[in-house]
Amino acid sequence: MVSALFKKKSPDDMGTALRDGLTEFVATGLFVYFGTLSVAACAKKGALSEFENLYAVISLFPIAFAFGISITVLVYSIGHVTGGHMNPGVSLLMYFKREMSLWKMLIYMVCQGLGAMIGSAMVLGTAQSIVQSNGGTYNLGQNSLSSTTSVGSAFLVEIVGSFMFYFVIAQTALDKKGVAKTSFPPLPIGLSLVVVHICLIPFTGCGINPARTFGPSMVSIMTGYPVAGSRGYWVYYIAPFSASFLVAEFTNFLESAQEPCEPCERVAPTPDNEEPLLSGSDEVA
Repeated sequence: MVSALFKKKSPDDMGTALRDGLTEFVATGLFVYFGTLSVAACAKKGALSEFENLYAVISLFPIAFAFGISITVLVYSIGHVTGGHMNPGVSLLMYFKREMSLWKMLIYMVCQGLGAMIGSAMVLGTAQSIVQSNGGTYNLGQNSLSSTTSVGSAFLVEIVGSFMFYFVIAQTALDKKGVAKTSFPPLPIGLSLVVVHICLIPFTGCGINPARTFGPSMVSIMTGYPVAGSRGYWVYYIAPFSASFLVAEFTNFLESAQEPCEPCERVAPTPDNEEPLLSGSDEVA
């Protein structure tokens, strides 16, 4: 198996970089706004961070569906323009798959990070009273490890969750032979995000998107609200980016395994190249 990084050349895609970057900026801001605003709304009852009561467990579902439905409708909206990334891990995956150039990937990542900050700032402006009532720690939707989750466990669950999400993206949005190759990629992508959020929120808050983690944290720092916690914070960046590479390599292997082997060329027998049934030394006396 040879990585797509060495097999393919980067596309010449800088002609629309400004338009696409601005689109990713707006879409990521909307995604982070509605996703993390659902955290603020559910946290109004308290105890959401450590899932100490039944309400906190039930709150998993509106939060998970807010993120999942948001990504679905936004991918439907901008997928034909930018590919609908809204996630630096997805942009890195597309670079590894040689679906975009290095410079355009960097533009996407910067715009996604800035958009996430704007989205978090809008959450603060929308629900400032809720944020202030609980110290701002969880009501901006910041990610943090639960007190019962070790850093190693957090890395495992984040890299597996990221792999799941990115693998669905690669096999639906990129695989031309997939069942979702026409108008359906946003639906399985959104549903996979719902599943991953339901499973990961109790452990890490569910990162799998460095921009979604970066935005609330930076806004909290800039506005003086407490940061959710620095323990294992690198997990929210290293795990998704590592999953991007793993998914790119694995899907590249699947694609190479599906390629039909070139048939061997057979030379038609001619009087010149046709071998005798018996050589001269084997003649029957």
